[in-house]
Amino acid sequence: MRVLLVEGAAGVGAPAESELVAAGHVVVGCEPADPSSPCRGLESVGDCPLDAHGIDVAVVSRASTDLTASERGALCAARHRIPVVVSCEPHQAISFGPGTHTAGSDLVAACERAAISGVAHVAAVRRELLIAGVVTPEEVDGDNPPISFDVSREPGRLRLVVRAPNDEPRLASITKSAAEALRRFDTHISVIDVVTNPT
Repeated sequence: MRVLLVEGAAGVGAPAESELVAAGHVVVGCEPADPSSPCRGLESVGDCPLDAHGIDVAVVSRASTDLTASERGALCAARHRIPVVVSCEPHQAISFGPGTHTAGSDLVAACERAAISGVAHVAAVRRELLIAGVVTPEEVDGDNPPISFDVSREPGRLRLVVRAPNDEPRLASITKSAAEALRRFDTHISVIDVVTNPT
């Protein structure tokens, strides 16, 4: 797994990096070489890890309750629909959007869970299909709704599963609309596999 490490202050992410590397994961940073530069990707010879390295999850090691300039990389990751795991004291936690997870006591496990989580993607698909009237709240709400969506993340690809009754006449159109909504939500992913009613 490739992890983007974002530090709220210089050196605060060292324990997280050590823990992740010891678990066999690759850790890359996004701090610029020039401290006066606002972003590594904007440097004359810089490159953004989000553009070239296939990041699976971002970890932001926070050092204060306020968002710092050095935490911009977590915002960039969130915009790329990459899950963000926040590692900090409880009173320092903030959200970087719907794909935000908290590290808790086991950072590695939290990162591994977040890396495959498509919860934010499912919420976006469901919301768009409800707004468009493709499905109704009664069809997708509750503990065991007749129509449901599941998204899992893999390196470079998403897997969308659409479940509906086999005799649902709109199944093909619901599936098509869900795939299109997923593509609009996550424009950075290379491949979307779509599965209907897996056995």
